[in-house]
Order: sequence, then C-alpha cells, then structure tokens
Amino acid sequence: MTSEPRTAGAGPTDSYRYEWACVLTLLIVACALRLRGLASQSIWVDEMLTLSSSGITVPLRPVDVFDNLHGPLHSLILFLWAKAAGQGEFALRLPSVVFSVLSLYAVWRLVRRLTGARVAFVALAVMTVSPFHVWYAQEARNYSMLLFFAAMSFEYFLELLEEPRRGVFGKYVLFTLAGFLSNMSMAFAVLVQDVVFLFWPRRLSLRDLLLAHVLLLLLLSPWLHGMFQRVEFHRLVRTEPYAQGELLRGGTTFEPLGLPYTFFVFSAGYTLGPTLRELHDSARMLMVSRHRDVLAFAAVAFAVPFLLGLFSLRGRRKLIWLLLVWLAVPLAVVSFFAVKNFKPFNPRYVMVAYPAYVLLLARGLRWPDGARLPRKVLSGLLALMVSACTVVSLANLYGSPRYWKDDFRSAASTLTSRLGESDVVFTEGTYEPLVYYGRGELALRPLLPELLSDEARVVGFIREKSAGAGRVWLVTARLWDLDPERKALGLFEREFELETESNFRGVDLFLFRKREESQP
Repeated sequence: MTSEPRTAGAGPTDSYRYEWACVLTLLIVACALRLRGLASQSIWVDEMLTLSSSGITVPLRPVDVFDNLHGPLHSLILFLWAKAAGQGEFALRLPSVVFSVLSLYAVWRLVRRLTGARVAFVALAVMTVSPFHVWYAQEARNYSMLLFFAAMSFEYFLELLEEPRRGVFGKYVLFTLAGFLSNMSMAFAVLVQDVVFLFWPRRLSLRDLLLAHVLLLLLLSPWLHGMFQRVEFHRLVRTEPYAQGELLRGGTTFEPLGLPYTFFVFSAGYTLGPTLRELHDSARMLMVSRHRDVLAFAAVAFAVPFLLGLFSLRGRRKLIWLLLVWLAVPLAVVSFFAVKNFKPFNPRYVMVAYPAYVLLLARGLRWPDGARLPRKVLSGLLALMVSACTVVSLANLYGSPRYWKDDFRSAASTLTSRLGESDVVFTEGTYEPLVYYGRGELALRPLLPELLSDEARVVGFIREKSAGAGRVWLVTARLWDLDPERKALGLFEREFELETESNFRGVDLFLFRKREESQP
C-alpha cells in the first residue's frame, strides 16, 4: 500500500449542487417518514433483546459488552443515549432512525459508484419510501446500523481494489469492524467481498486482503471467544436427527417459500399481503390463496423491473456477477443455517444483500433515454405499480393495527390497573415486554418450554405458585411454536374458573378465580 496522495478539490458545479439538493430533499423526506408514528407500536420481543443488553431493563456490567453477540456497538450507543434522552419508545428507537437515514446516504454513494448518478438517485428514492427500510428504522434494533456500516465497508472495499492506499485500507477495516459489532451477519458481506476479490479487476494484493482479515480477527477476538463457547456450531455438521427438545422450531426452519418471500419483503415490507401473525398461524397455501391478488400484483410490479435491471447490465458481466454473488451468498448461507436447524430463516438476516437488490430494481425503473415508446410506457406503468404497492404498504404500516407488532403495552396497562395484591401472574410464550411495561410492578411466573413438556410438572408448578393467591392471571403470546394447541390454557381452565378474557393484538389476558372461592 502507498501513502494517501493529496489532490486539489474542484469547485462545485451547478449540476453537482442540483444533485446534492435532490439528495438532501429525499433524506429530509426519509427522516419525516421514519419519525412518523415512531412510538405508536408496542415494544416487542426482539427489541427486548436490545433493551436487556443496553442497561434498560437490567443493569449493564462491563462483562455484558463482551457477552453480547447481537450487536454490542448498538447496545453501547443506546445505553449512553438513554441516560440523556430517557427510556420511552420514541427515545429508544431514535438512534435507529438516525442510522437508517445514514444508510440511505451510504447506499446512494455505493450505487453511484457502481452505476452512476441517475440510477443512484432512483435507488435513493426507492429506499426513501421503502416500507422494509422504514420498518427497521422504527425498531430499537441494530439492523439500520448494520446496513450503514455494510454499505460503507463495500464502498471502501471497491475503492481498495482500485487504489490500495493506507487511508482507504484503514477506513475499510474500521467500517467492517463496526459492521461486525453492529451485527455478526456482517460476516456474509465479508464473504461476498472475498468472492468478488477473485474476479473483480484489482490492484489489491492477496497479502493485504489477508492482513485486513487478521486485523479484524484480532479486534473481534473478545467476542469470538464467547461465540465459540456459546453458539452451537456443531449443528452445522450434525447428521443424526435431533430429539424433540433440541429442535429450534420444528424439524427445519427452512421453507422454499422463504426465498421469494425475502424478495417480497425487500420490495413491499411486512405490511402488504399476509401479516406476520398469519404467516405463523395459517397454513401456507391457504395464506397464499387468501392474498393471491395482492401477491401477484406485487410480484409483477417488482420482479419485472428487477429483471429489466439485470438485463440492462448484460454488457457489464463483472458487475452482474458482483450483484448476483451479493444476493446469492447471504441467501444461501442463511438457508443452509435453517436447513441444519442452526438458525431460523428470516429476511432480516440477509439485510447486507439489500443494496444489490435496490440497485437492480432502480436500474430497471430508471427512465430510459432514447428508448422507443413501448419501453417508455412500460417504465411508466411499472413505476406506477411500484408506487401503488409502496403507498398501500406505508398506509398499512402507519394506520392498520393488524400489521402492527404484538400489543404488550395495552396488555400490561390493563394488567397493572386490575392487579390485586394477592394476585399471581403466569405467562406462556413471549413475556419479556411485560417486564419493560410493568416497570418492576409485575412479578411474573413464566411457564418455560422445558416445563411445558410435562403436564404433571405444569400442574404442580401452577398449584405451588398459586397457593394462597386471590386470583390467577395467565398472559399468552406467540404460541405458534411453543403451544399451538393451547394445552396450558386447558390446564388452567381445569384448575380454576375463568372470570374474564381480554384480547389484545397478539396478546391474550385471562383472569381466573379459584373454584372454591367462586362458589355461592
């Protein structure tokens, strides 16, 4: 590597100022869309993972930073931010908004480098209103941060291939390290970069690439040590069948529909077509049939410009290979993890592939200069179809509660307002958000999965913990993997008399009285 040369900067031109004015306008719009309704939805279980590792619900110890394999950098930022801004939903989600807007800028820069200013502007416009992108901007999670650092890592990796200077090398290592500390799925991005290194035109030597990897391993070693101790990597090579208690979610967490569904989510988010609760509770083919018109319309609206974008690059084979590898490697690895029952399949785990998808979509949606009338009509029609899907999905995101996350906030409010001094509260399934909303007022007795496997143990546990109680509460949520037949509820109905039932979005609240106390 050589030292960074000094170059004189050219003055801004009118086109340069116009481009920046357009970019800033879109970033302002993006910020407004991501701030709208930021606190409208309840904290949910995935966000509780962040809050518990950020000193929000439990005290944060120094050792916890190195035990955090989900994103210690995000947790540290949230820990410091909450000290100043408080622990309300709006404050806890605001860092995600900031990194979401920054990721728009980073992906715009990256797409501009690969395909030019026009496609980059279309990509930025698509991401600005993307329901998928807005969804993760409004979660107290680390995925917006991951996307920002992954995009910056890719940009400096491509620059490093062309000009292996020390300054660029340092920036690449720094942003890649930050990506890993945001979320360990940054490893998929590095794997893509390693594959791209083999065929992309480069001046970077293999020695310097290996040096970057060694530096990253050394800097990440405090977390890697804990990872190899706690993560069940043996699942990746296991060939014999698992016992029932060792399964994550059934025999496998992979379904072939997961691959097209990932592209659907990249396109229209989680707020168009089937809801997340439908995907868990309904038979897959019944769900597809129920939403077939919406799914078919969205498939055409996004698949056609995506394929047009791919076809338009037919003269740039290396770029096509870059984008296909960028999409295929994360999807293949996450699918393999799901098949091996190592990690459930989820579109957010392939977040690092999102820029490649947006680039191809934007390439297909751009207005074609010099094209014949039918091609221009097709482009206009596709833009209208994509806009229609986006508007409907955003409207659902902001105003349709059936697409919203589980409403633990309302359940906790009802529970705390009606809770008697001698009442006992049992929970089945997800219960962690009740800890946040209970503010220390709720003493919860979870029915853990290992307990539910033995009916006699469940009954004994219920009787022991409810001895002397005035009333008994049961809160259930997200039971599709744990107890889809609601056997635990049946045991409570055998032991006690149901007094009231309250149903919230994704959360059910049952109040029981002991039978002897309910007799006249």
